[in-house]
Amino acid sequence: MQTTNVICPGCSEPFAPRRRDQRWCSQGCKSKARRVTALAPHKSCASCQATYAPIRSDQRFCSKACKDAHHGAQFRARGGKARLSPAARERQRLYWQSKNRRRRAAKRGGASEAYTLASIAERDRFRCQLCGGRVAMKQVVPHAKAPTVDHVVPVSEGGDDTRANVQLAHFRCNSVKGPRGSQQLALVG
Repeated sequence: MQTTNVICPGCSEPFAPRRRDQRWCSQGCKSKARRVTALAPHKSCASCQATYAPIRSDQRFCSKACKDAHHGAQFRARGGKARLSPAARERQRLYWQSKNRRRRAAKRGGASEAYTLASIAERDRFRCQLCGGRVAMKQVVPHAKAPTVDHVVPVSEGGDDTRANVQLAHFRCNSVKGPRGSQQLALVG
């Protein structure tokens, strides 16, 4: 059999077919061609409005450059500001704090339950449980009097992440205490 090069319809590269009925250079090109024909024949790019053959069903742009240009234009249209409002950023920060506390407790085999800094502060009457001083609830870490959640028995020593094992503390007091228990703090201070 004489070998003549054929153009692959998937990648447009010439190849020498091994069989008489072989149309694609590889199984990857054949699969890609099937996916493209299963999708809408052509779509319009959301950025430049050019028509293109999508590779995925959820594809909206003809190229990465168009996608980046489109998202950059949206960002500039919002004035170049962050996507989240300050309240949403604070909610997100508190969510990740609680998730990390639960993860650390689970990693050590301890129990965990849902609670918020506000509920612990209200329970402890907005007083630091280490020094007895008033906690400045509007301050944020790293301010010395900012509110933090302190574990009575540290999670690193097998303590649980439950309401019964946490207390309100100033950021400075909690930092000085470190990973020691309250009993050990009394011996040190």
